[in-house]
Amino acid sequence: MKNLKNIIKIFGLTAFVGVSVTSCDLDLLPLNEVVLENYWTNKDDVDNVLRSCYVGMQESNWLQRAIVWGEVRSDNVTSGPDVSTDLNYINKGNLKQTNGFCDWSPFYTVINRCNTVLYYAPQVAEKDPNYTESDLRVTMAEAKTIRALNYFYLIRAFKDVPFTFEPSIDDTKEYQMPASKFENILDSLILDLEACKDYAPRQYTERTKNTGRVTRAAIYSLLADLYLWRASDYNRAKPLQQADYQKCIQYCDWVLNFKYEEYREDKYGDLNTVMDPYILTTYGYPLLGERVSTSGSNDGPRAYNAIFAKGNSFEGIFELTFSEQSSDARNSAVSNMYGHGGTSRTALLSANENLMESAIESNSKTYADTKLFPVTTDYRSLTGFRYVSSGAFGILKYVVGEIDGSASKFGTANQTNWKEGTGEASGQWVNVDNERINWIFYRLSEIMLMRAEAEINLANIIGGESATPSEDTGSGVKMRRAKQNGASLSTAEELYNDAFELISAVYMRSNPYAQNTTTQFRPIRDNYSNYSDLMTLLENERHREFLFEGKRYFDLVRFARREGNTSHFAAAVASKFGEASKSVVIKMAMMDFMYMPYAEKELDVNPYLHQNPAHAEDEDIKKN
Repeated sequence: MKNLKNIIKIFGLTAFVGVSVTSCDLDLLPLNEVVLENYWTNKDDVDNVLRSCYVGMQESNWLQRAIVWGEVRSDNVTSGPDVSTDLNYINKGNLKQTNGFCDWSPFYTVINRCNTVLYYAPQVAEKDPNYTESDLRVTMAEAKTIRALNYFYLIRAFKDVPFTFEPSIDDTKEYQMPASKFENILDSLILDLEACKDYAPRQYTERTKNTGRVTRAAIYSLLADLYLWRASDYNRAKPLQQADYQKCIQYCDWVLNFKYEEYREDKYGDLNTVMDPYILTTYGYPLLGERVSTSGSNDGPRAYNAIFAKGNSFEGIFELTFSEQSSDARNSAVSNMYGHGGTSRTALLSANENLMESAIESNSKTYADTKLFPVTTDYRSLTGFRYVSSGAFGILKYVVGEIDGSASKFGTANQTNWKEGTGEASGQWVNVDNERINWIFYRLSEIMLMRAEAEINLANIIGGESATPSEDTGSGVKMRRAKQNGASLSTAEELYNDAFELISAVYMRSNPYAQNTTTQFRPIRDNYSNYSDLMTLLENERHREFLFEGKRYFDLVRFARREGNTSHFAAAVASKFGEASKSVVIKMAMMDFMYMPYAEKELDVNPYLHQNPAHAEDEDIKKN
């Protein structure tokens, strides 16, 4: 007999996504009838529940946790004017198993929906002739990708978690289980996606679906990320690390070539005028330009506006899409966490003032890795947060858009006018309804920087620490454009050079003034003569590029896993803890401290689940 609670849950789920089901429908059948199988009869049934997998990630509880686990725990943010108790504890390094953000149930809800789709879809294909084998393959690819993404969040946040591909639909199935190892889950996710990576469409006819639904590029991007994480394991044998870095490069290269061909095709006829011509000509990558006019008139940070304020841009690969329809889901997670528009807006979080220790000097012309934003020309220091000498550093990314980039606001055509209070106070920002703004999982610049990270580490494995270029070595990107395959960059020198070019391309897009000057507004290749220098360059560029996008904390965890210790991780994160930092840093010596504690309620109901050793004292106190 099927569990009535699960039956109602499934029917309620389909009603939520547009299938009308009333209580009378349940009353028509006796409780020992196989109700669920009576529901799963045609393609629409499958599509509706698959759609609910996306909807589950739009839920505020889901997206808030994605932000907390990947961003709030990092050195990027601190408590805002309206901070909640649980968030404030996290920002002070006081994370206990009673904290509400230890609750992982929103992610397991989505996982179970995916498992349910994957369980019933093949049966529907046998019943409904309109649900073809091709349709089934697309469904399997989408559900498996969403499931993998949710498990990926869980293992990065908690490390070892309960893991199953079986749906919870039957009373006879017991789902209390011990946590599976991080490494085993990662292996399973890679194998699962490898089997379906080419089932998803390359493109949809509807433009927003190309980023709002799973495509082949989205799967390849996720696979590249999974391989990068698996390679970044201090305990993994070097030959296996090498193979995984090569796979990461291979999948990044597929996405980069795909996006380049998409740009060349320009099927909608609107790409040539918005691309950064310097980046395209110099490096060979189609990145949107922040400023593509030379007049300096009303030509502000266009890339920011397109990627974040408008969403579903050319650079987007996979993002949660929130439509303008009043009846559709709203992105309340971002508006609550980061705040609404306006100078007096309230927000749960603020940018950490350590991101900008002081206002950038107006004549600063030398790039240095000692500061996150060492020069005046980086648009990301304007579009990320608002610098003020006192009070909260308001987060701007995902909050404002449609930026006025006229010469009177941003200076000359090529140089920004960075100063204290730049932002709403100076009138250049136009607020957007950020409850309709998308949340981005993968975009083109991340593929470039993932590839660069894999190349740097692969070069270190095959060629050692030295990364000094020889005089006769051409640019890595020119080699790439000629060979069209990153795997053909076979020497450490080629890999180091190509990684530098990739990082430089992302950096230079956000620094248009540096494109037209001989002064040192940019990183210089000769200054990066070893592996450590290039990794610092890579980390800083990821830090700048993905501020407040839920990436920074996971980056620090990945780097620590690769190094086999928490020294760098602890030094970065402790910067925001203030007086509490000393005691927190002592705890951070344990690798397990990087991960969330299991929620108290999960420990109460699952006897096979044992608390993370770094947080076990919470459980011991409760038992005593």
